[in-house]
Amino acid sequence: MNTNKYSTIFGMDVHARSTTVCAVVRETGETQTKKFSNCPTPAEIASWMQTFPGPHYAAYESGCTGFHLCRELGTLGINCDVVAVSSIARSAEDKKKKNDKRDARRLASEIVKPLSDLSRVWLPDPDLEGARDVGRAYKSAVKSLNAEKKRLMSLLLRNGHVWNERTASGELKKTFTQAYWKWVDSITLASPGANDTLAFYKRSVKDATERVNRAKQILDTSIKDPRYKPYVDALCCLKGVSDIGAYTYTVEIGTFSRFSSGRTLPCWAGITPAERSSADTTRQGHITKAGNTYVRLNLAEGANALLLAKPTDKPLRKGACVSDEVRAHARCGNHRLIERAQTIKQAKKPHNVSKIAIANELIRWIWAIGCMVEEEQK
Repeated sequence: MNTNKYSTIFGMDVHARSTTVCAVVRETGETQTKKFSNCPTPAEIASWMQTFPGPHYAAYESGCTGFHLCRELGTLGINCDVVAVSSIARSAEDKKKKNDKRDARRLASEIVKPLSDLSRVWLPDPDLEGARDVGRAYKSAVKSLNAEKKRLMSLLLRNGHVWNERTASGELKKTFTQAYWKWVDSITLASPGANDTLAFYKRSVKDATERVNRAKQILDTSIKDPRYKPYVDALCCLKGVSDIGAYTYTVEIGTFSRFSSGRTLPCWAGITPAERSSADTTRQGHITKAGNTYVRLNLAEGANALLLAKPTDKPLRKGACVSDEVRAHARCGNHRLIERAQTIKQAKKPHNVSKIAIANELIRWIWAIGCMVEEEQK
């Protein structure tokens, strides 16, 4: 992060109702800190920043406050970035004493350093950020539904009721089908309180199911958007990639060409091993999980599917329009991914190790196909 061309640097600690800003003037070395309270507007913050020598540069940590302040400061003439919180160095003293002023000063000092390791977060446009919200809302609704189902099943289990209906071949029938709900409706528990709780959980599951259906309708509409549909159609040619997964990769990555190569994406997704090496000793640990959570979860699901996939061609999704070049490249990717999965299975590696290895390979093919579609769209 090179900020030498800026005369004044601002480190910001941003919260919902307050913002603390530390200003550093390069020429004089002067520092000044100011706290803005009562939900300050970007205009208030920018007007104070503009009292210092320009040009100006500001940054704040990534988090729940999103990109709104960054965009607004940009329109007001303040160059602003959102910095990945995982790239900000923390000292032992910071762990003992933490407050807004120290956080703002720490960020400002990191920006000024010549060898700073700070990493900028790529800024999506508002439409792309809205598409991300659609995908995340659907995932959130599904997660809530699964939690409600588990609560219902746990209540029944505690009262001695277990679903054990089986097919003619002896396999356990699926839960939350019409037959399952008929079975649940036939249950009467021992106490009025337990029966009231059962009725509450049944209603909660049905309400959560309705929310998932509404979220899916919104998601399906967004998938058909001309901006995202070409990418979804192309990425669905890869095995281990569903239409929802393809949409997630498209909106979370945003611009595929912003990555210099496919090798950089596993690190961005947090599926590379942590390293702790010294001198001639090299140690690797668990995956960092420091990247995009939604992409990482979809990659894990896709890797699971690839470990069970058969070496057959994957048909196009209904209504898809994909060029011959992309289809041919995806066919090569499927051949490579399945061959890789079979090799790992034969080596009898632990399941999680195998899954991450396949996920590393999968995201590189996703990047390659995404870049091809991006070029075609241009």
